[in-house]
Amino acid sequence: MDKNLSMFKSYDIRTKTNKLEDDVLTALSASVARYFKEDAKVSSVVMARDARLYAPRVMEALLSSLIKAGIDVFINPVQISTCQFYFTCMQKRDSGGIMITASHNPKDYIGLKLVSKGVSPIASGCGPEGGIDKIKEYYINDLKPIIESKKGEIHIVEMLREYVDYSMKLAGVKEGSLKGLKVFGEFLSGAAGADFLMAFERSGCTLELSNLIPDGFFPSGDPNPIIESSIAPSREKMKRSSNDIGFCFDGDGDRMDLMFSDGTQVIPGLNMSILIPYIKDIFRKTREKDDFKIFVDVKAIPLSLIEIAKKKIEPHIIRNGHSFIKEKLREYYSEGYLVSEEESAHYYMNFPFDPNDISKGTAPVENTLFFALLSARAMKEHPEEYERIHEIQKGINRFREWPLNFDDPDKMERIMEEVESAMKERGALVIKEMDDKSDLDATLMRFNLPEKFTKDSLFPSSWVQVAQRISRSEDAMTRWEVVASSPELAKEMNDIIVGIAQKYVDNGWAHF
Repeated sequence: MDKNLSMFKSYDIRTKTNKLEDDVLTALSASVARYFKEDAKVSSVVMARDARLYAPRVMEALLSSLIKAGIDVFINPVQISTCQFYFTCMQKRDSGGIMITASHNPKDYIGLKLVSKGVSPIASGCGPEGGIDKIKEYYINDLKPIIESKKGEIHIVEMLREYVDYSMKLAGVKEGSLKGLKVFGEFLSGAAGADFLMAFERSGCTLELSNLIPDGFFPSGDPNPIIESSIAPSREKMKRSSNDIGFCFDGDGDRMDLMFSDGTQVIPGLNMSILIPYIKDIFRKTREKDDFKIFVDVKAIPLSLIEIAKKKIEPHIIRNGHSFIKEKLREYYSEGYLVSEEESAHYYMNFPFDPNDISKGTAPVENTLFFALLSARAMKEHPEEYERIHEIQKGINRFREWPLNFDDPDKMERIMEEVESAMKERGALVIKEMDDKSDLDATLMRFNLPEKFTKDSLFPSSWVQVAQRISRSEDAMTRWEVVASSPELAKEMNDIIVGIAQKYVDNGWAHF
């Protein structure tokens, strides 16, 4: 059989459904069950799925392998968001966890997001005995499935109301406390609608919702809030409505993009700068000094970094990848790292197991419902802050991250070196490491900008930032983002990259 080894990604397991035939799915399920039994050493696993059409079949195969291996399964057989899944795992911290989803990918993709005890991430090189690398080893060696004489038991678990209660309490949103706020929600036929509707209805908001019903056909397009064709209708609805703020979620609900009332995007880093004081208040009792820190995406807009620093929280650049970011948040929590944001509309935090007592511990996960509620609360209480960052954004000129797909993956490193060389020739400051000297797994190139930002950093009238990386969640893809002080500078730098990329396309090595 075709082993389909490319499905083992850096941060999860993900593949096109046509490559997950019966024999592949059976072998993968057996390998995952063996990993949880022999390496993660759990006696139970929480399992959930989103709305993807292929998810029930994958869930059935995994359920069979886990039960045969003697592992109990806490299962929610209907579609839920990944964030609700993480919350469920937080309530069953001695269990492993499997979320069946392909997140923001097109409808013909499926995958697994995995966690171990304590909701700790499982990725390549991350997790007990090497995480996904160990699962891949079992899979390659085609070991026989584990069959225990005492089979595992199946238990239904459903925590929608508990998840909503937790998120509202942590965000400081009470019944009816957001009354008068007009909110738009776009769900792209994904799995986050029930979470959002229950919470925001209880908060008293006036709601306008689009594509609320989960539908794995994804009729509005790829369930990705940063794909313009998928959310363009929602932008138009915002322009025509009187809504105060809009939210867009991806297929499994772990991305949350915001819109101003005119339909334009609220840059995630700038939104985070508004939320920081609220987040610091949650954790203030756990730390004597006000020396909190935040991890920021390599693509974070320089103006966002200054706004964040002004809130007395140090911004530190981190490499992309949800599992990597979560593990770093866990590792450095004692040093004051609370949250992280990615410009792809991902928000992370060290969420307390008990919102009434943070000393009981935290889990670094995503909870977009919490961040949506907190953003709505901030809009209700401080609308002038959103008006202010709206004005700041008018001075930002951006080519949002765009991809190049490679037919010859061996050429990906070559094109990145060529782009870096072109930027160096023009005087770029090149950053390739995090503050702790670990690999950034990306290249950040800045013109007329410092390496680090503080609350006292001054901005020149002319500046550019270019970020490039190889995607670890898609097959053979490189990505670039350009942001600058003027549209002319942004276009000039983006045109340089496009020109280099075009040569690779013309040679048949890649395609746009």
